[in-house]
Amino acid sequence: MKAISIKQPWASLIAHGIKDIENRTWKCPQKYIGQRVLIHASNSKGVGWIMNSEQRVQILVHPSELAGVDCNKLPRGAIIGSVVISDCVQNHPSVWAEQGCWNWVLKDAVLFDKPIMNVKGKLSFWEFQVISLREDDLKNVSV
Repeated sequence: MKAISIKQPWASLIAHGIKDIENRTWKCPQKYIGQRVLIHASNSKGVGWIMNSEQRVQILVHPSELAGVDCNKLPRGAIIGSVVISDCVQNHPSVWAEQGCWNWVLKDAVLFDKPIMNVKGKLSFWEFQVISLREDDLKNVSV
């Protein structure tokens, strides 16, 4: 199954269903539109919780516990969930969309109960062997 590596805290925001856009400098290949992909939280850290007020409100009103989590305690080097890439556009109206790049529209996020740890990511889309998923994780993944 295809996976994509994303820095924390953005990977967790996506897997929790809070962040509905992934911003990239490159257009998502058409063959991945409509497909479920695994979310890999990369080992490298993002810049942290630098967000605008609308984004902060979305986190605060969401039922997850992410609002009070230390970014350094989020899992890294792990498959943490999956999401469907439903579209790829520019200038999406979401509060998570950045101007001047491609906005990958995400839906139907699934957060795994337990991350699959010690997974090394790669650039772009990469193949993760579903065989290595635990039975509990498989029920959350459609291949």
